Amino acid sequence: MTVEQLSQYWDDIPAGRENAASYFELCVKWGINERQVRNILHALSLFDNGDKYVLIRSARTKGFYRSDDIDEIQAYRRECLSKGKSIFAPVKKCNRILHDYGQIDLIINAFFDLLDN
Repeated sequence: MTVEQLSQYWDDIPAGRENAASYFELCVKWGINERQVRNILHALSLFDNGDKYVLIRSARTKGFYRSDDIDEIQAYRRECLSKGKSIFAPVKKCNRILHDYGQIDLIINAFFDLLDN
C-alpha cells in the first residue's frame, strides 16, 4: 500500500472517541469487506505521517478513531503493552529451551524482560 493510499485511509478515520467509526461504517465507506478493513487498520496502526494522532483500536471502545489526547494515548499504550506481554509470555520459556539446544542466544530474552518494565 502506498503512502498516498495510507494517507487517504488515515484521513477517513474520524478524530475523537465520540466520532468513532465501526467496522460496518468503514466497510461501507471504503467499499470493502471486514477482513480488508482489519488489514488497513493494522497498516494504519504502523503508519506514522508525523502528526500527533494515534489510531485507537481499543477493546474498551466501540469503533476506531484518531486521538491526540495524551491520557487516551497513554491508556492505549498500556493496553497494547499488556496484550503484548500476554501474547509473548510463552516465548521466554521457548527461548530458554531452544537456547539449551543451541538454537538461539538468550540475549533475545532481554527484549521480553524490557516488556515487564
